[in-house]
Amino acid sequence: WMKIPMSSILNKINFCIIGKPNSSKSNLFNCLFEDSISTVGDEYGLTKNLFKDKFTMYSHDFIIFDTPGLRRKSKIDDLDEKKRNKEVIKLVDKVDTVILLIDSVENITKLDFRLADLAITKKKIIFFLFNKIDLIDEGKKFKTKIDKYLSNNYSQYQMINTDFISAKKNVRIKNFIKQIINKNKLVHVEITKTNLNKFLNYLNKQSKYPKIKKREIKPKYIVQIKTGTPLFKVFINSKKKAPLIFQRFFDNAFRDFFKIKGVPISYQFISSSNPYSD
Repeated sequence: WMKIPMSSILNKINFCIIGKPNSSKSNLFNCLFEDSISTVGDEYGLTKNLFKDKFTMYSHDFIIFDTPGLRRKSKIDDLDEKKRNKEVIKLVDKVDTVILLIDSVENITKLDFRLADLAITKKKIIFFLFNKIDLIDEGKKFKTKIDKYLSNNYSQYQMINTDFISAKKNVRIKNFIKQIINKNKLVHVEITKTNLNKFLNYLNKQSKYPKIKKREIKPKYIVQIKTGTPLFKVFINSKKKAPLIFQRFFDNAFRDFFKIKGVPISYQFISSSNPYSD
């Protein structure tokens, strides 16, 4: 269905680790380097600054940032902590991938979802990385439960990646690094016009387009105009702006058809009676 260009650019990946205090971000940082670079411990808020370093794995060069734990604004009184939080949020703009480290024992919180929404809004690859999986009884059931919960309750489910690790015991660390590599290649995907047309033909055969005032909103023509974060122009059979229900339908169908999950995709929906007009 698609091709991914081979380029030395793809061998260099920037990512940051974000999350709440005491989710063991520093443990993960140290695990990747096999060294005690970042301070760890049970005390709240040990990491006060941004740590930055480089490592190489699977012939890829990684630049990694460890960040201070993020808390809800309403719980922050310290001016220095507020400043650090702003620095972390700015950092998200500069990286390719965001690792949202979640304490498996505590499970997902509202703040985790807010942090995830921030990364998704900024069109970043994001991983929900559940740490301390070694402390969970019946790990397989826990993983199934988490996946089911996210697919049923998180509207951005198609944009995220999940994995389960133990930074302290070095469990599945290299596996998620492989996933980062694969997803960073996937954002450079190129889909030919022929295969885009096959997708449109598939949609037409399904005949399950959402209706607005009893009229089906349909895509008439689609073309890819950018890689990096894949961007597609989609011409629709309406002179009005594409409704949100259609945009979500189209994105879900597109990802399912081309097997693209866990990476950002952008669309420009063009309202036009002529699919070739700009």
